[in-house]
Amino acid sequence: MFEHRYGIKLKKTTADATALKLLRQCFPTQSFSELRAKIQANDYVFLSDMEKYQHDGVRQMAKLLREFDKASIETELFEESRYTPNPWRAEPMSREYLKNILHRDREITRQVLEDIERETVGYISPDAKKDIDKEISKIQK
Repeated sequence: MFEHRYGIKLKKTTADATALKLLRQCFPTQSFSELRAKIQANDYVFLSDMEKYQHDGVRQMAKLLREFDKASIETELFEESRYTPNPWRAEPMSREYLKNILHRDREITRQVLEDIERETVGYISPDAKKDIDKEISKIQK
């Protein structure tokens, strides 16, 4: 089976209070010592396939990345893949690539919503178009 995921690592391996606070907001069930250990081991602080983020992991990743950027915390992005049971193979990922993933996701969602509207009603009414645009704007946040 083919598996695929995206991840964030921090460039620094020192766990400062700002980084820990941001991570704790994202992972309230993990202790500060667990989060600190991830940072110090240069492990992933976020993976898009974490159980909580199975369906919208890339969007959650982008939100966390924006928070790190606001706090001037330098990050590295990775894309990992494997054919189970083989080990994960990681490659660096650019921010432009992440933006393209998010854009593609929004376009696919828009197309699905428009197709549903066409199949159920036969056309896309102005009200339905507004609803679709509203739904897509929620995804962008």
